[in-house]
Amino acid sequence: MKKDIDRLLKTALTPMDQPYEELNNRILLEVKERENMAGRKRRVRRRIPAAAIAAACILMLCSGTALAVYKYLTPAQVAEETEDGALQEAFSGNDAILVNETQESGGFRITLLGSVAGRNVSDYIPVDADTGEMEDNDKIYTIVAIERADGVQMPDTSTDAYGDTPFYVSHYIHGLDPNQYSIMSMGGNYTEFVKDGIMYRLLEMDNIEMFADRGIYVGVNSGSFYDSEAYNYDANTGEMSCNENYTGVNALFKLPVDTSKADPAAAEAYLKELQASWSMPEEPREMDAADLDAEEFMNRLTPENLDEYAEPIESTRQTCTAEKSSNGETLLRYSYELESGAGTSGTIVLEQLFPDGKSGVNIGSYSYNEKGLSSLLFDVFILNEDGTVTFVAYRPK
Repeated sequence: MKKDIDRLLKTALTPMDQPYEELNNRILLEVKERENMAGRKRRVRRRIPAAAIAAACILMLCSGTALAVYKYLTPAQVAEETEDGALQEAFSGNDAILVNETQESGGFRITLLGSVAGRNVSDYIPVDADTGEMEDNDKIYTIVAIERADGVQMPDTSTDAYGDTPFYVSHYIHGLDPNQYSIMSMGGNYTEFVKDGIMYRLLEMDNIEMFADRGIYVGVNSGSFYDSEAYNYDANTGEMSCNENYTGVNALFKLPVDTSKADPAAAEAYLKELQASWSMPEEPREMDAADLDAEEFMNRLTPENLDEYAEPIESTRQTCTAEKSSNGETLLRYSYELESGAGTSGTIVLEQLFPDGKSGVNIGSYSYNEKGLSSLLFDVFILNEDGTVTFVAYRPK
């Protein structure tokens, strides 16, 4: 009888699907547990025995402790996959923040794996073109895993389907407008790969641990730009939260950075330097044919002849989201993305576009690539009679 019960239990607890090949050397990991590791972290190939799963179930039922089978690569292993030995070592050290928090949103499962920050903790440090010396590289690195909630594997980077579903992943700082202060404006970039059907993204941007006393977020939203519709940002309190009515992905985590790393004076100096860099004129450069064609076309445009020379891209047409800033100005937010991947996201002051407050058309900024006029896109804002502002991108006919 006992053997029959053991056989039934074994059958019931045997997983139907084989687990991932790449496993951490700890099979069971308590959520948010910190692990101190010396030197390189070794990968271990191991299958999860049914007994281990049974033990996890018993622990969960009896003690209420949240345990999970650790199927993701560790942050150190992610760094190893990107061939960054220095960052791998940093993620294996005591200063690394190991999180392993998961949120489900828009049909995807997003997991914040961990973060580490410091000076020159990566093998990939820029070199000054003039001196040949390595630059002072004070950065924060954070890793998130993205997978489909239905279990379908994410497309590999070598396939045509890769990138069909883009994500914008960034750190944000409590109290700073996320539409202005994110990975795009704060020295950021990222590395991404897919392994065992899970996408791993390694973020890099200026080290913002100096803002630890304010609070640091990590957000993941659908699209290639920050989407103000995905989150609620209160300019008065600085609070940021997910918009429950958003139909796409809008995960938002609070990164548990040690508040002792805060440096308000350094943070203030950094913001002043950053803001000053936004208004610095670009270095003059010699204009080529593409530049000349685009400039000549834009100089010819007026609100009156706009529809004669250009056509709207209707998929970009939208009513700008408006909100009052702390100094009373009306901020207009807009964003769009085309199938080609081109697009923009930004914030502009209503009073600067239409200083007299009268309805009309304002032709804004433009962009193009080496193809010149055929790639030209430009922003158009329309102040309507009812006070709303319509945004639409245009291109030459």
